[in-house]
Amino acid sequence: MDQWAFFDELKAGTVRQVYLFYGPEAFIRRSALERLQRLTLAPGLEELNLTVLQSPGAQQIVESCETLPMMGGYRVIVVRDCALLASGKAKDEAEDGAALCDYLPRVPGTTCLIFDAGDALDKRKRLSQALLKLPGAVSFDALDDARLWQWMNQTLRPLGKRMDRAACERLAFTSGRDLTALYQELQKLAAYAGEREEIGAEDVERIATHTAECTVFAMVDALCEGRAREAFRLLGVLLQGGEQRLGILAMITRQYRQLAYLAELRARRVPQAQWAKRLAVPPFALTRLSRQAGRRTFEELRAKLDLCVRADYDVKSGALREDAALDRLMLRLLEN
Repeated sequence: MDQWAFFDELKAGTVRQVYLFYGPEAFIRRSALERLQRLTLAPGLEELNLTVLQSPGAQQIVESCETLPMMGGYRVIVVRDCALLASGKAKDEAEDGAALCDYLPRVPGTTCLIFDAGDALDKRKRLSQALLKLPGAVSFDALDDARLWQWMNQTLRPLGKRMDRAACERLAFTSGRDLTALYQELQKLAAYAGEREEIGAEDVERIATHTAECTVFAMVDALCEGRAREAFRLLGVLLQGGEQRLGILAMITRQYRQLAYLAELRARRVPQAQWAKRLAVPPFALTRLSRQAGRRTFEELRAKLDLCVRADYDVKSGALREDAALDRLMLRLLEN
């Protein structure tokens, strides 16, 4: 089941004996584990009835599950970094994997066993396959746009704030889609808004933390408009933030690939309503891409993309150092 079906089960009071939590969305996975613990652990006795096992063997897991709860309905066992679920060969894997697979149907009714695998689950492993077949296997996937906007406003509601779709899109573009980081950004935006209920896109632009991708977008703005000083200033910001030149080069290449694709869509007279979906960007980012492309033809933008690809080749083939290749590329992109 997905994370939403899991939360629906909790609302209905359903608790399963064995869970597998897996998937890339760490923030919601942590929230799910906290909700499950609140439902199963008796108030005031949480520390007595919660056991967190780090890289345990099969015997340790079984012994923990067989321990009765102290003055409560459940003992909660959380298993993390289980080698039997991750890639690579674990010690005594065949024996331990078989033992746990045989034990899963016999987990006591007083135990809630949670394997918290995160995004490191190797679905080829025997134990992984056994757990995935159980009704308590819960996938925590990255949120789509609609769910993300909903989550942002749910987070802001206790703070007395709200954001419209445009502001939500701007925040996701500016600060990324990692919910842990976005939670901090929303707290910051709520404090910045003061007495205002509405948080606008201009608030996001003014104080939200800009990801490297967002900064590269602004840097390409400067490159397209011939603003050399601003382009190299933003390059300095990226380098000071710990970004590697080869990674910056890859992001610039991706940006020019999008611009060339946009020019191709325009030349092929593809309806503008389809552009954002084809490019996988939000509408306001499409507006900025369109401005960057300006009146340039597909051939002109493809030539600039070729410069990016050539710079990447020069670095990886050893013809140029990373710093020289990136500086030369930016100077050539500044040429009209």
